[in-house]
Amino acid sequence: MQSDDMHLLTVVAEALLEDMLIDEVRSLGAAGYTVTDARGWGRHGKRRGNWRQGGNIRLEVIGSQELCDRIAARFKEQYEDDYGLLMFTTPVTLKN
Repeated sequence: MQSDDMHLLTVVAEALLEDMLIDEVRSLGAAGYTVTDARGWGRHGKRRGNWRQGGNIRLEVIGSQELCDRIAARFKEQYEDDYGLLMFTTPVTLKN
């Protein structure tokens, strides 16, 4: 992959979606992903992340813009109506 064509897709979602989102990311062709626990405050209120079912995760994928758009579209279609979900992309330059 060319590093000048790479984007970072960041998804903040309810923790109970973790396994389903990972399955989707892998089936859509991502080479890898990173998942971390997330806490914060926003439109859906304060999320402490201090217990698995009530917390949030942050899922990150680096790939082409097309891949990131495809994953975001699938998540929007499948999950956005029923779950708290925030998604954004950022251009990135790989250093290794």
